[in-house]
Amino acid sequence: MVSSSFLSGSYIYIYNDDRYKWEKTVLFCGKGDEPMEQKKRIWWTFQLWEADAFGQYLEEMALKGWFLESVGGAVMKFHKGQPEKRRYVALLVPESSSLTGTDDWKAGQLRQQCEEAGWKVQCSSTYWQIFYTTDDAVKRVGDMKEEKQFQLQRSLSWNWWVKIFYPILVVLEIWSVYRYLQNPGKLFADSMKILLILLLIGMSISWTVSYVQMFRWSHGNTVALKKGEPLPKLDFKRIIKCKKHILLSDVILILGVVALAFLSSVKAQITFMLSLVLMLFIALFVRKWVRKNGSGDNRDDWVTYLVGVGVAYMILIPLCNGVATHFLGEEELETGRKQTIFASYEEGDFRGKSIDKPIGVTVYTSPIPWIINKTSECYPKDMTRLWEQIEMEVPAEVGVLPEDVEVFWYRYMVRKNGIKSDPEENDIQRDTAKYDPAPAMDEVILKDKRRLVVLNYGGGTDLARLKEAVDAFMGGNGQ
Repeated sequence: MVSSSFLSGSYIYIYNDDRYKWEKTVLFCGKGDEPMEQKKRIWWTFQLWEADAFGQYLEEMALKGWFLESVGGAVMKFHKGQPEKRRYVALLVPESSSLTGTDDWKAGQLRQQCEEAGWKVQCSSTYWQIFYTTDDAVKRVGDMKEEKQFQLQRSLSWNWWVKIFYPILVVLEIWSVYRYLQNPGKLFADSMKILLILLLIGMSISWTVSYVQMFRWSHGNTVALKKGEPLPKLDFKRIIKCKKHILLSDVILILGVVALAFLSSVKAQITFMLSLVLMLFIALFVRKWVRKNGSGDNRDDWVTYLVGVGVAYMILIPLCNGVATHFLGEEELETGRKQTIFASYEEGDFRGKSIDKPIGVTVYTSPIPWIINKTSECYPKDMTRLWEQIEMEVPAEVGVLPEDVEVFWYRYMVRKNGIKSDPEENDIQRDTAKYDPAPAMDEVILKDKRRLVVLNYGGGTDLARLKEAVDAFMGGNGQ
């Protein structure tokens, strides 16, 4: 193992080659010749179903002289001491929840039971009760037994909510990503949509991996219990490696968010991130209050928590938006244009030289040909439920088109109400009787490798207007 370090103030930053990361170690100076006390934080924790791996990890850390001081949220705090061989158990309190305090009556009962059996308390948290012993003869008794703890872990980690809603949420996330990708021109032109897609992909991968891991863990332990065999041990080194990969992915996602903030609307990104931080703060504050002042009944405490969070959101979120508007200014007017380094999207109205009514114009540009080609599949718009769609032949009079330029012309006709065609009439007579004399709308689509322009002519168009649009497109003017 190779390590390096540098000192900064009261902290020493140590790079551990075995852990592939910098760890922050705090130095506390003692009096006189007393040695300095060292502490460090690990910025990830174990899931409830990973209690076995948690215990193995603490045993390995104790052999290196690091002992758990506290665990909560996404942080574990350790202090330095003399290396020691210990046996650790990470236990859950029966009927515990995220609203249960670390020192409630049931937690106290469990600690008393463990201490009477010869186990020493290491630390406590909302869920975890950490015990250790240096005596190999000390056994796990009562609620400490592996079978009992497995049932508690499964009830909290692999319950009906996880079994049903995890797959549903993952499917919905994948479906949302699929729908967004149907029009990549709009997607990649909007930084907020890109951020949303990244979040959806990240959550779907994370939840899928967690779901598979929990299923394998639950199934393997259940089979072992039925056979009367010892519960299988988790590979804690593999679990730690997986957590490091997830942490790296989170860092990349955060950096991506920051980059998008500078490539697009900084105000929108700041408002979005501040809202998330405020919502998290409200949730944590209300949870802390319920822990201290709750009735102790799990159902009542959850109702109080949800009502408290909801009321706080309704009061503070509008207030936060008002403060943001005051300091950052009014929201910019929507121009219909979105742009990133990947693509741009703009829609609006345009008046041509030979037309007195505005034309609806939608313009996509992108240096990536796939974005243009995939976006073009969204056109023509499917409006057959309302109108009859007819593809018009592009006249030769529009001129010779370059190889990479494509032009499509579609006409949407309105059916006459209450008109029934006579089978004895010829095709022209039936068409005349079937539709109103004037077209409802013409849609012209112009495309090359880097641009896609969609023109909507209300009332239809003719050869002169079509040629004008083609000439402007080939001249490099997207409109």
